[in-house]
Amino acid sequence: MIVIVSCQHFPDDERIYHRQIKTLLKQDISIRYFTRSESTLDLSEPGLRHFNLSLNLSIKSYSKQILRQLQVSKAPLFFHIHEPELLPLAKSVKQKLRSTIIYDVHENLDAMYRTFSQRSKPIKKTMIFLKNTNEKMHLKFIDRVILANQPLENTVYNTRNFQPVILENFPESKYISNIDNDGNRGSSIIYHGHLAPERGISDLVAALPTVISEIPDVYLTLLGTFRTSEYEKQIKRFISKKNLYDHISVKAQIPYGDVWGILNKQALGIIPFKDNPLTRNNTPTKLFEMMAAGCRIVVSDLPPIRNFVSDTVHWITPGNIPSLAAGIIDSFLSINQTDWIKKNRILIREKYNWESIINKFIALYNPQ
Repeated sequence: MIVIVSCQHFPDDERIYHRQIKTLLKQDISIRYFTRSESTLDLSEPGLRHFNLSLNLSIKSYSKQILRQLQVSKAPLFFHIHEPELLPLAKSVKQKLRSTIIYDVHENLDAMYRTFSQRSKPIKKTMIFLKNTNEKMHLKFIDRVILANQPLENTVYNTRNFQPVILENFPESKYISNIDNDGNRGSSIIYHGHLAPERGISDLVAALPTVISEIPDVYLTLLGTFRTSEYEKQIKRFISKKNLYDHISVKAQIPYGDVWGILNKQALGIIPFKDNPLTRNNTPTKLFEMMAAGCRIVVSDLPPIRNFVSDTVHWITPGNIPSLAAGIIDSFLSINQTDWIKKNRILIREKYNWESIINKFIALYNPQ
């Protein structure tokens, strides 16, 4: 039996549930899945018991409830966590139940702290040091490490004698669209994912008036969850001030399976990320999804993205609004889009798909 735990992700997260859990279920593996969210989803089915606890619980209380449940039932052979906040729980499970612990690192932690911390520089350095020290302290209770991104330099896991397994967020092959995109999708643009300053959403909205001057019927869909309510208000105030409501739609996050129906209708997918520690270390999942859906793609020129594509997307300068606007306009006017779209779909079909790395994932659950 396997236990999988997340404390920050939606229950139907594409990496945790749609790829990893569904893959394990096909192997006839019994799973208990713990989540902490506002969702009312119950994903239980034969082989899978899903326990969704309240988001109002502190992570410490959440961890205690999970540990109590595990101690009164059969100990799991494997215990798979998806956030660093769960490392103390993993330690307790290792000590009390002797399970094999798998630590799934979705994003470069140091880069996250450097990007999101609002503290002064000395305090930020101290906080980063303490957080990294805490992670290192718990690594002695970890058996296997998964990384979602190919690291651009040596990691703390390598220095602790781990050999991390790289499992990128590639989509399943079944999502590769056969819907044409030779100009018959209109002037639609989509950004889907977290809506936050570091992801260039302000730049994207600010670039739209210039795009409208060249492409009057352009229409942008922002699909996802705002990082903060204040940032949501800021973006919506700008849209209102510039009278852009006829050209921009803001939609809340929807179930992962429903995203594809929207993506397949969009002419252009955009990744307007700014240049910061987070975006210099993490590959956006949406890149592969836009490639599979057959979208034209405009993307910030950042190292992780260059690992996967080079000449089949329109590159823009991160944080540069004129470059962003020009990239969108050029993408709509370019005559070579059909060939680029075809090449991107071939890359997903032949290389960047979940099936190509699935055996590496399954092997993590083999007793050693």
